Amino acid sequence: MPAIAYRILAAAAVLIAGGLAAPASAQSPCLGRLSANAFAPVPRNAAVAVPDRAGTENERRLREAVLAALRTNGRQVNAEAPYILSWRGGISAEGGSRGGFSDTLQDRTFRESDDLSWAHDLPRMGGRQMPTLRVSGVVELRERASGRVVWTAVLSCERHGTDDAALFGHLANAVAPWIGQPVAGRPF
Repeated sequence: MPAIAYRILAAAAVLIAGGLAAPASAQSPCLGRLSANAFAPVPRNAAVAVPDRAGTENERRLREAVLAALRTNGRQVNAEAPYILSWRGGISAEGGSRGGFSDTLQDRTFRESDDLSWAHDLPRMGGRQMPTLRVSGVVELRERASGRVVWTAVLSCERHGTDDAALFGHLANAVAPWIGQPVAGRPF
């Protein structure tokens, strides 16, 4: 009987470990951390407005992702809500170049010629490496009546891939459950 119990426990351990491991292809679009400060109480059932300031396709996508994440997390969304949620952020690459959320370094060329002198500092074996992209953002929740910031969050993550819609959904879902609550370096 003890041998059977050990086999059952070993099989259960293998199944549990297999269930906890994510497939290699299911990498997060942006592994990072979230920290937030609450400066005033925010009722859990309070409605939130997300202004429609979409000037670009990616700003529209970000807003849609935020609205969906708020609704998924039980928040009421209303254009005239007593709280207004806003996002600011960008992407920086190694070497200090900066861009907005839509800057994915896709289709960039450094030089369109057969002059390869620009590559003289690249490693000889392995070719050019893609720079590490760091996404940083600040999220604020303001009281509509006073304009006072009642909650703010800071997030930072290392971007993987170039799917902006997946990135925005990931960021919105990382933030939405914590609106109004203090958070210290929570991984997402």
